[in-house]
Amino acid sequence: MKSKDKLLQAIKGESIGKIPLSIYFNKNLRTPNYDLTTLEQTVKAYLSLGCEPVIDVLMPQPELHPDVKVKIYEEFPKNEKYPIIYKEYHTPAGLLRQGERKTPDWPFGRDIPHPGNDQTASNIYEPLIKDDKDVDKLSFLWQKPSSEQIEQVRKKNEEKFVIANKYGVLTRATVGQGLATPMSFIGAQNLVYFSYDEKEAFHKLALMEKDVVFERIKIAKDYGVDLLKRFGGYEQTNFFTPTQYDDHVVDYLKETVKEAHKYDLPIYYRVVTGMKPLLSRITSLGFDIVEGFEPELSDCSNQDIHDAFKDKTCVWTGVSSPICLGHSDDKKVRQAVRECMEIFSDTPFILGVTNSIRNHWSFDNTLALVDEYKKLIR
Repeated sequence: MKSKDKLLQAIKGESIGKIPLSIYFNKNLRTPNYDLTTLEQTVKAYLSLGCEPVIDVLMPQPELHPDVKVKIYEEFPKNEKYPIIYKEYHTPAGLLRQGERKTPDWPFGRDIPHPGNDQTASNIYEPLIKDDKDVDKLSFLWQKPSSEQIEQVRKKNEEKFVIANKYGVLTRATVGQGLATPMSFIGAQNLVYFSYDEKEAFHKLALMEKDVVFERIKIAKDYGVDLLKRFGGYEQTNFFTPTQYDDHVVDYLKETVKEAHKYDLPIYYRVVTGMKPLLSRITSLGFDIVEGFEPELSDCSNQDIHDAFKDKTCVWTGVSSPICLGHSDDKKVRQAVRECMEIFSDTPFILGVTNSIRNHWSFDNTLALVDEYKKLIR
């Protein structure tokens, strides 16, 4: 059976006999055991370990309205340790401006990416959105991708699909980031304040990427992607209340799942911590699989996860990356593998890790994870 078929079978809940293993390496990982310098070599490394790899394909980004003019410049405020990069968007509805601290680890040169990421969220000096009046201007920065960009990205993905077909592995596309999207240009603290001070405007922010997400689902189908991902790690109760989740997130997620299924594509929800009060809600959303969690660094154990999702949704999780793979020896990771393989033995499950495997952790612990897994499936 091909690697991707093993994962798809687990996702569909068609077999719980032989649990598949699918873990993922951080881009910074280097080990003498395996060549991880190219995508093909990395895929071969996963397969030689006995893991089921997943290849992430690129998706088109939202585009600026053609009437938007952009200006970028730097200033050096007296009370700031680092220079500030400003990016102005002159839209037909008015000005939007974002400021970022240009710290030594700033990876974007003299620019602020659109859309942003965790780095832009943490380096915020001036949020792009200051009040409710700014929210409607965002539509000029969040246009559907053009046919030209769609074809450009298709060409960039060609090698990925060649490798996926050659080795029979799963392809995946991230179609949405949820509340991580506005957080990237407002910052976490500002977004939480905004959710209370500007409730109606915050709801618009929660839905701002919807049209682009639905377009990406259609594009992913056209590209030939096997699995869709919807990130949700920053819309859990670390930042927002269960009531806010109900008001601003739940209906949108249900619509996203429905849209994916319209194209016969399985879709999963990526969570991290702060999900325990939301478990019953998440099970009702219709996702084919829920991935991530963190049984060691949250109050949500693998048993809690099992009890919430048993016979409802496939779960892809198990071993805490920072706590087990980052441990001083392999005993903790081996114990974690044994425990979660037992806990999830009676329900659709993919053994995984909670976060990417990093270079500063001993790779021997990863090898121990794989070894213990193989002992248990013999």
